[in-house]
Amino acid sequence: MLSSGPAGTLWSSGPARPTQAGQVLSRLAQQLVLLTADANAALREGTGAIDRGTTMVRVSLAINADSVSTWFQPVISQLARERSVLLDLHIEDQDHTETLLRRGDVMAAVTTSNTPASGCSIEPLGAMTYSVVCAPSLLHGLPPGQVDVSKLPMVRFDLKDDLQHAYLRMIGAVREPPIHYIPSNREFLSAVQLGLGWGALPDGQISQDLADGRLVSLDPDNTVQTPLFLHRWRFPSATLDRVTEIVRCAARAALPAAK
Repeated sequence: MLSSGPAGTLWSSGPARPTQAGQVLSRLAQQLVLLTADANAALREGTGAIDRGTTMVRVSLAINADSVSTWFQPVISQLARERSVLLDLHIEDQDHTETLLRRGDVMAAVTTSNTPASGCSIEPLGAMTYSVVCAPSLLHGLPPGQVDVSKLPMVRFDLKDDLQHAYLRMIGAVREPPIHYIPSNREFLSAVQLGLGWGALPDGQISQDLADGRLVSLDPDNTVQTPLFLHRWRFPSATLDRVTEIVRCAARAALPAAK
């Protein structure tokens, strides 16, 4: 089923999704809402009649769950202090967040793509480093130094999660291990800690577990690096500029430059 307008077909169904023309109009509508909200906030501040409940501007951002759990936390903390933005996070795999931006679902996206979407600007944020780890119990009874990860159970977030397979390709593994699917960031970590299987986890999330011996590295010499980029609308907005600045500062403080 198709839904049409003056600009042509805007929506197709099965499942319902905007066409290319619909995506353009959706983004335009959101930009008008953002521009209006920016103007209203500026007018209220200019008169001194500041009501935080009415001057907060909504900003939508697509980002991966690992980022939210690690380096992005200071962004949330800063926005909580400033109380000027209503944050609308869309959690998606870092290889797929750009799709939400292209569809007009969000105003900005943290993604692995280094090619800017149409009408968007792009800047590098740094790289997340993932180590392949497991609980000591998973290795019980195995000869030290002779671990074949392709024979051990693996934990995967969902079908879009390519981190573990990126490691397997890196080491030239020829077989796929048995896989558990745990589509929750916190429970993914918990599953690895409990010995369900091995997984690739961000260094910023597991440093204490490694120090305490709750987790062990299966391959300290090989890590998976995921470069991240911030894509955002190329659109004049004081609110979006401020969110971009906060994200940039948090990333620079926590993420090394991509190699």
